[in-house]
Amino acid sequence: MKRPRALGGISRILAGSAAGQGLVLLAYPVLARLYDPTDFGVLVVFTSVVAMVGVLSTLSLEAAVLIPADDREAATVAWASLVSVAVTAVVTALVGLAFGPAIAAFLGVPVLAELWWLVALTVLALGVYLVMSEWMVRVRRYGALATRNLLQGVGQVTAQIGLGVAGVRPAGLLVGLGVGRLLGTGGSISRGGLLRQPRPRPAELVAAVRRYRRFPLVASWSKLLNTAGLQVPLLVVSAAYGEVGAGLLGLTVRVVGGPVAVIGQAVYQVFTGEASARVRGPGTGLAPFTRTAVLRLLATGAVPAVLLILLSPSVFGFVFGPEWTGSGQFAQILAIAYLAEFAVTPISQTLFILERQGVQLIWDASRLVLTAGGVGLCWVLGAPIITAVAVLAAAHVVSYGTLYVLSMRAAKGSDRAAEAAP
Repeated sequence: MKRPRALGGISRILAGSAAGQGLVLLAYPVLARLYDPTDFGVLVVFTSVVAMVGVLSTLSLEAAVLIPADDREAATVAWASLVSVAVTAVVTALVGLAFGPAIAAFLGVPVLAELWWLVALTVLALGVYLVMSEWMVRVRRYGALATRNLLQGVGQVTAQIGLGVAGVRPAGLLVGLGVGRLLGTGGSISRGGLLRQPRPRPAELVAAVRRYRRFPLVASWSKLLNTAGLQVPLLVVSAAYGEVGAGLLGLTVRVVGGPVAVIGQAVYQVFTGEASARVRGPGTGLAPFTRTAVLRLLATGAVPAVLLILLSPSVFGFVFGPEWTGSGQFAQILAIAYLAEFAVTPISQTLFILERQGVQLIWDASRLVLTAGGVGLCWVLGAPIITAVAVLAAAHVVSYGTLYVLSMRAAKGSDRAAEAAP
């Protein structure tokens, strides 16, 4: 990724991400004392439900925003996705009214039934956030993405600490997520933002959905399975080992997985913008570009992974308090899995860009079976939670290695087709 535009884009996004996510990380020692492991257990379940419903809300049409050569057509696709988000949020609220208590009890967090209105609002915020992000990636508004990442961190931390001090537990943790996502949509009104594009007519929205129907019909379910592969194991942990076990694992996911996801997202956004430009334009080089990105990410993440393995239990106990030492042990076990996620996730959009949704769907389903199935088997066999986390880590490593092989195969096929074209 030696191209100046790509490096500049990554540096700008990372600057905003580092500032915003730095605030979030600095806040966790405070949050760990304002909220107990049970509160974090509710947050784990809430986040998992919102993530799965939120990613389905867009019908994956936001991924198709990168494809059209014409900006007006791309904007129409984005608006179609936003309509789907609004409808999904309303349906989520209605489901909560009818089945909220039963769902919350099944997931082991009865208090969630009283907070279901937050689920619907956060689904709306997350869906809008996803669509706006892809539009900014398309137009390469990396500075706007950096500002967005900063505002997201500021909003989340301010809400969670303020409400925690006021004794609003566990709702303060949940509200903070929605506030952060809401502030993260600000780039939509920046120069070149989606809201500055012409509004499409209903017939154009229908035509856009018809043209990119493989995204709702195939890719949306693939993305749901992708998210489920990360979130369902956490739900199984909550159901099997209780709110405290889920809360300990939840802190690990946020303290370690949060920075991994944010930095990976920054690289992912720039990689996606540059890779899609290569596919739309003449020439080849997608496969070397993809391989180089993964190798450099592996080299970058290797040192933090080793430090996690060596130091995380003692560091977690010192920074967050003795009751959180178990989170450090989980971080120690998951270190290699997070390294694999860090290196491979940024290139995962390759299959979508090349319209290989079927391959992505198969991979997503396989990972869900490995991760959730492994944790579920540990539950059935009566294994301790530490064993379940180790099985989860191994499943993720195998899954991300497979995704790299599939992405490289697709990229090489695209390069060969470009070379053969007249």
